[in-house]
Amino acid sequence: MADYLASGIDISQFNGDVNIAALRGKVDFIIIRCGYGSDYSSQDDTQYRANVEKCRQAGIPFGVYLYSYARNREMALSEARHTLRLLRGIEPLYGVWYDVEDSTLPAGEAIVDNCLTYCGELQKAGYYCGIYSFLEWMRTRLNSPRLAHIDRWVAQWNSQLDYSGAGMWQYSDSGIINNQRFDLNRAFRDYPAIISKGEWTNMTKEQVAELARKEAQKVYDANERRYPRMKDVPAWARPAVEEVYRRLDLTGTGSGNESNAKIDASHTYIRALYVIERVLRELDGLEQ
Repeated sequence: MADYLASGIDISQFNGDVNIAALRGKVDFIIIRCGYGSDYSSQDDTQYRANVEKCRQAGIPFGVYLYSYARNREMALSEARHTLRLLRGIEPLYGVWYDVEDSTLPAGEAIVDNCLTYCGELQKAGYYCGIYSFLEWMRTRLNSPRLAHIDRWVAQWNSQLDYSGAGMWQYSDSGIINNQRFDLNRAFRDYPAIISKGEWTNMTKEQVAELARKEAQKVYDANERRYPRMKDVPAWARPAVEEVYRRLDLTGTGSGNESNAKIDASHTYIRALYVIERVLRELDGLEQ
């Protein structure tokens, strides 16, 4: 696991009236909840503005998060408007985070669409934006190549983080500072430098590479043995595959009956053999 660069907490109205000045020198940053759900003032976090002002006075850099209830893209747009309304005149040097964890949220492409919608709106407005969720959802619902370019804040209350490429890690929900309980976090990136300098393009390079590798591995694992034997090859490709195996002496493994020859082929592999057969046919024509 990479070394962390800064440690901090996240707070909301449920933490009450936090003495942020007393946290100076004990935390490097604070992530503040601005609200939850769609753009209604009744759903603003009641301590948000006070917490922002206290961070400013204490000189503690902060980020902002919104708790999502979006069931579709329209609701995600409203949540983005909610956040943008509360960000006016505010510079969150630890970014804006979309808290995606509620049990009512959709699965499949719908939740991916919501994340892309929300983060896209925040980024268009000039804010650095990432996704917060717990480890299981990061590995399942949010493990999409469509989200590979978006930073991750991962909740795993543990002594180590079992997720590669995260920008932040919420490692405890029971930290005690000044006799008050807080969620504890670690940042693996220098967010104030990244955000103030506009160095967003390089920030998620490690994450993109890791998620791309995972997606490629999943596709490979799912398809590598899609056509285990010659007889399982689709009818449209089988003559070409058999011809390439004959011409190039690719006998496969197995015994006796050629149709039972084991080839352990993926769909991509079969298409490649089909193309090779067409190339061989063209070469034969040139030689005549």
